[in-house]
Amino acid sequence: MRKIFLHFAVTADGMVSNVEQWVSITDEAMKDGSVFHDTVDAIIFGKNNYAPLAEYWQNAETAADSAEERAFARKINEMHKLVLSHDEVELVWKNSELLRAKDSASFKQAIARLKDMPGKNIIVDSGEGTWRSFLENDLWDGIDMLVHPLVIGSGKPLLASMPIKVPLRLVESKAYDNGVVNLRYERI
Repeated sequence: MRKIFLHFAVTADGMVSNVEQWVSITDEAMKDGSVFHDTVDAIIFGKNNYAPLAEYWQNAETAADSAEERAFARKINEMHKLVLSHDEVELVWKNSELLRAKDSASFKQAIARLKDMPGKNIIVDSGEGTWRSFLENDLWDGIDMLVHPLVIGSGKPLLASMPIKVPLRLVESKAYDNGVVNLRYERI
């Protein structure tokens, strides 16, 4: 059975909102992210972040200053992408499909079908509402987070309202020169 990993950047005080104002990814972290993406064959995006990320990564494939970022963009642009939404969404990114869920029951059924399909693992890449849906419906197997050395004091905390206590096992950690720490956990 495939596993689902929630993948996000977070501040030291647990905030996941307004990442464009504080996220900092080095080439080394980009390269490690590319290796992690080799273990997955599908990425789930929420409808609100899908179009901006599609635009960013499609442009980054040729316009990014970093060779690592261009390589990562090529990889992500080729991957299978699922857009989670209640409504229709214009699919503007290669290899994208709509993952329609009208309510909690249809959401759980759709994710169960995805997990039962043959293939590699799946990551949920954005955004806060989408991650929260997976957390609240207990539809996740692990967390891959890039913790940034920054306290912003306000914003949207992701894990503060967890409905249950969930023990985790650290499977990988790495600190980067800019102070960002990548932590990967799996549920016990």
